[in-house]
Amino acid sequence: MAAAAVSSPEKPIVKYMFYAALSVSVIALLMTYYMYAIGTVSLTDANTYSTIYLEISFFLVVFSYMLARGNTLRSIVSQLGLSKGKARGRFLLIGLLLFAAMFGLEVGIGLFSTYTHITLPTNVMKVLGGMPMYFYVFSFLVVPFTEETLFRGFLVPRIGIIPAALLFAILHSGYASISEFAAALVFGLLAGYIFKKTKSLYPSVLAHALVNLLTVAVLFF
Repeated sequence: MAAAAVSSPEKPIVKYMFYAALSVSVIALLMTYYMYAIGTVSLTDANTYSTIYLEISFFLVVFSYMLARGNTLRSIVSQLGLSKGKARGRFLLIGLLLFAAMFGLEVGIGLFSTYTHITLPTNVMKVLGGMPMYFYVFSFLVVPFTEETLFRGFLVPRIGIIPAALLFAILHSGYASISEFAAALVFGLLAGYIFKKTKSLYPSVLAHALVNLLTVAVLFF
């Protein structure tokens, strides 16, 4: 009887490339904080650069860790729900439904504020206003992949849906807004459940991208 095939480990050069990229990203992040502390860069630039480096680090730390655990790039992509077979039409439809649910939540919050006269302030426009154009493009083309890779693809199978959603909401607490924290928590719970059921990351990536794109559109129009 033939022995079962065992997947060979990833080439060391691939691992070292990810390790090096992660190191550069973390160093750049720390340097940005330092440069802001000494007054070399403005607050807007510091927020822009630090967010980009942090988001890139999310993606790199997941791949670096999984490579260090002996996984190949192909197996990592599969485990994270990013393989080509997971980009099916029904999964994308689920992503659209998730976006619709989040849009409905935002409308519901607005109606609640209107009829109860209870203001639920949002600081998104204040925080994101004045950022360079490339940051907005980055926010809906890259951020959905980096954050969903970490919080859904990587964390949900390891720590569960609720803890991963809480961490995702805490990440968005920088807006200092209850409505943003609550929306991020709800999104994290729904996206985590969807990933658990479908094993595909594409629904939450699509929904996340559309939510961010809507935010940018509202910011401009």
